[in-house]
Formats: sequence, C-alpha cells, structure tokens
Amino acid sequence: MKPAFVRAGIALFAFSAASAHATGLLDSYKIGYTKAIDTKEASGVAYNWDTRTLMVTNDEEASDGTSRFGEYDLSGNKTASIVVGGCLSLGSPQCDPEGLTYVGNGKYVVAEERYQDIALLSQIGSANGTRTYTAYPDAPTVSVGPNAGNSGLEGIAYNKVTGDFYGVKETSQQTVWKISNVNFDNETATVTSLFNPAILGLDRLSDIATLSNGQFSATSYGDNLLILSGRSFSLLEVTQTGKVVSDYDLSGFKSLVDPTNAGGKFEGLTLDDAGNIYLVSDDGDGPNQSYLVKLEYNSAVPEPATWAMMVAGFALIGGTLRRRPNDRGLLATGVTACFEPDCVDGGIGFIAAGNVRDGVSEAIALVKIDRLEADLAGMFEAFLLKSPLMTTAAPRIRADAAAAKPTSPAPVT
Repeated sequence: MKPAFVRAGIALFAFSAASAHATGLLDSYKIGYTKAIDTKEASGVAYNWDTRTLMVTNDEEASDGTSRFGEYDLSGNKTASIVVGGCLSLGSPQCDPEGLTYVGNGKYVVAEERYQDIALLSQIGSANGTRTYTAYPDAPTVSVGPNAGNSGLEGIAYNKVTGDFYGVKETSQQTVWKISNVNFDNETATVTSLFNPAILGLDRLSDIATLSNGQFSATSYGDNLLILSGRSFSLLEVTQTGKVVSDYDLSGFKSLVDPTNAGGKFEGLTLDDAGNIYLVSDDGDGPNQSYLVKLEYNSAVPEPATWAMMVAGFALIGGTLRRRPNDRGLLATGVTACFEPDCVDGGIGFIAAGNVRDGVSEAIALVKIDRLEADLAGMFEAFLLKSPLMTTAAPRIRADAAAAKPTSPAPVT
C-alpha cells in the first residue's frame, strides 16, 4: 500500500466536499416553519441549551408595569408565560427590553435599548404555567453605553466558549460591540467597537448572534457573527472585522410579517445546537401579530461535478488499498467518516482510510474535515457500507482512528 496515494485520494474527496459549501454558510438553510405566536410585539429570542426551548421578549410593558415574555418549544408551541417586574420603576414611561440571550444555569441577559444596559435575570418563582424572573431594579446590570432613546442597544448575544457578549446599536450611529470581562457582581465590563457597520449597507441593526455555541464552534467560521436587519429584510454572516461571508434574503417573508405595510419586520435572532436559526417579528403598527420563523440548517448537497470528484477520490483510495496477489491473511479495505464525540471534539472530525488484516489495522491515513464535509463523508460511507469489504473494515478503521484523535493535520478547505 502507498499511504501517499491514499492521502491524495482522501484529499481529493475532502476538497470536493469543501467545494460543495464554498458559497457560504447561509446558503445551507431552508424554511422550516412559520408560526404565529402569542407573544405580542416580539423583539428578541434566546435559545436555552439546557431545556432546548426558546424565550421570546415583548418590548412593550403591560398596564401593570411588567414585561410579559413567552417560552416556546423548538416546534413553536408555547410552554410557559414569563413575567419580569419593575419596568416602570426604572423612571421611564417606557421600558424597552429589545435583546435577549441565554447564559446557562437557567439565567438570561436582557438588553434594554434606551438605557443601553444589559441585566442578568434569574427565575424567582413559578405557578400555574407562569414563571417570574428578577425584577429589573433588582437585577445586576452592566452599562454598554449612555442613554440613547429609541435608537440604542437593540440586540445581544453570548459566546459561551469565551464568555464574551456581542451587542448591536440600532442606529445613530450603528455600532457592533464586543463586551468582554463582564462581571455582574461588580457591574463592570470592557466594551469595544468591533468595526464600523456602515460598510454592511444595512438600514438599521436589529439583532446579533454568534456561531460559536453549537455545532459550528470548531469550524473555520465558528468565530463569525450573524447580523440581522429587520428593515433591510437581510441576514448576514460576517467576520469580526466586518467582512460579509454569506447572506440570506428575508424579503420573501414581508407579506407575512408586514401584511398592511405598517412597519412589521424581524427583530430577534438565535441559533440552536444543531445550527437551526430562529427569527421573531413584531408587527410595527399593524394587526398586533408576531411570528416565529425557523430556518433549518441543511448540509449542502454537492453538484454533479462535485460527486464526480468524490467518486474519483474514493477510486484512488480503493485502488491503492486493494489486495495484492502475494498478501497473506484475510484483508479488507475501507474508508470511513468520523466526527465528534467519538473522534475529535468540537465538531471537527476526519476521513480515515486503511487496511484491516485478520482484525488488525495495517495502516490508516487521516485528513481533518469540518462538520459539513463530515456530513458528506457520512453519506458516502452509508452508500459504500453495502459492500462486504466496507462492512468489515470501516468499523475497525473508525475505532482505531478515533483512538488516535489526530490534531495536527490542517482542515481541508
């Protein structure tokens, strides 16, 4: 066997897999559902990775001075009502909780637009399907900027890998903040501006999300951000220097969220562990109906030319791993895709190829791949497992390769 040729075949396969999604992450989404929800004037949404639920904010207080949020399952069904008290006691006739993000252990951080503060909310009570959270005056609070009226802090996102927060100021002037070293006990933080969002060409900023909290965390785009502009009906994937990587046109939803041309638009954004995107809309001055929209993550399907390249890669691998006439013993060859948790943690995996003779792996060649490429490799493995040789070899190759947990090869891009 010639390992160099094996690696070349794997590299050809992985390169072709990478080319299948070279157009950008947001090109890998399709509409999952659209649902009318009970939470009026929805302004923010946060994914709770502990309970696998969504919490949706209402940015207008009730007559008793409380904020009324809603909790929903991932299918869009309401599971609880949420009450946050003390809004009017902040000294303003209007409370404006525009952004929301989950930080773990049942706690949320809400972004108050006008004061440009972020406040840490914890559950303090529950009865009859309604849960009560920390009242605003009692919540630990960190200032992001000075009072800005109705053009301030519009969205907030938490990176659970680094502990940093990211925020967006809606307009006058648009700002993208990185909020580091947040200490709610001391109510301090380090606030810096990442880049000038004017280069994005958006009509106001509505929300922000990180790609680091789910399956994209260890990919080449795990440090990127999603920025939502409701008025522009646009969702952008950007680097932390402001370079646009991919985009998703939301204008097809305008007739749904703004049926009377009264200013209805998307206001909130979040992602679940699987990379699915959830958006919430308010109705502007329209019929007082908010919507929850799911954009379902869908691994890119290769073009015919890409399939041909992957087949060629497997042919090269198979040709170099074939049984030679003078070999002795029971020999099988295989190629397998392996990814977390069995292989490399954090969403990165690898393609492995090798010989198995009498139950012992003779040689293994490895190339690291990201999750999208692993999805494609898994599709090929499922197809090839119909072969008796693959059935024999692939499980053993996977097990031995997983034990090796390779970390040095660079991802194939």
